[in-house]
Amino acid sequence: MTTAPPPELSIIIVAYNSLNDLKRCLPTLTEAASRLAHEVIIVDNYGQDNLADWLKTDYPTIRFMANPTNSGYSGGNNLGLAHATGIWTLLLNPDTELIPDSLERLVETARQYPNAFITPKLLNPDGTINTCGNQMQYTGVTTCRGLNEPASNYTVVEEVPLLSGAALMAPTKALREVGGFEECYFMYFEDTDLSLRARLAGYTLLCEPRAVLIHYYRLGMSPTKFYYLERNRLLTFLRVFSSLTLRRLIPALILTELLMWGFSLRGLAYVRARCKTYRWLWQNRVIIQQQHQHIQQQRRVSDRQLLRNSLIDMPFDQLVGGRLGNSLNALLRPICQWMRPRL
Repeated sequence: MTTAPPPELSIIIVAYNSLNDLKRCLPTLTEAASRLAHEVIIVDNYGQDNLADWLKTDYPTIRFMANPTNSGYSGGNNLGLAHATGIWTLLLNPDTELIPDSLERLVETARQYPNAFITPKLLNPDGTINTCGNQMQYTGVTTCRGLNEPASNYTVVEEVPLLSGAALMAPTKALREVGGFEECYFMYFEDTDLSLRARLAGYTLLCEPRAVLIHYYRLGMSPTKFYYLERNRLLTFLRVFSSLTLRRLIPALILTELLMWGFSLRGLAYVRARCKTYRWLWQNRVIIQQQHQHIQQQRRVSDRQLLRNSLIDMPFDQLVGGRLGNSLNALLRPICQWMRPRL
């Protein structure tokens, strides 16, 4: 009895009350993957929208996995990854729409760069860029690379500092080697943490702008999002970077903390989120230290390489608008430049 060869591509989508998004996403995914040997795995993070019944009727070949709890984007993707059989795995958000040749472009580039983690070009519904990979200010504040720029600004494959969790593809073996996502992140910043750990392990991160997806996402902020973003930013630094680098970053990190406290003054809920961040980090300090030690033992790349393409400016334009953001950056740029450590 012969065993069927594994599919070339596993596609994992984590859903949470995402039925309406999937009704837009899956038809485009079906078309884009029609000429590839693939499997689709949908992990339902304990949603309440009867997704299983709809998939059984309309997409019976999709592998549906009901997560017994809502373990967030991180836990849901890890559950799907444990069952993926493809050579490559694409982690895909349900609020995306695929251009017909997008997956073929990604797989073509993956064949050319077999040890790379790859993200496509993500567009806003109006055709401007949502992100072509992400980038990071050297204290960990991340931004969408190319946000709201014309789509024509990015046309060639190039190395990027960070991947976007909305759509990223990597060798399945490599994703497992780096340990998948850290599940305590739950949501937000887990793509940054994964990107940095992949780079520490010696993998290259690429953006393939010829592979185009639409991302139905609006940039915004809430106290809950602010909590996860800031908690996970600090968590990532405490896990990923060496103790020497962390000590050298202390002045700049303090400045960033003051700036984030200023941002939190927009409302009491944001102040509470900030306090909750410190409380969680303190309560989990022993586990964080153990994770830090494990990651440092596995690293193959220096912190200098990790931070070599990090930004000086803070993303004030995305937080407070272009004119005010540019003014704040003009004011703080010399200070941020001076505080950047020489690694």
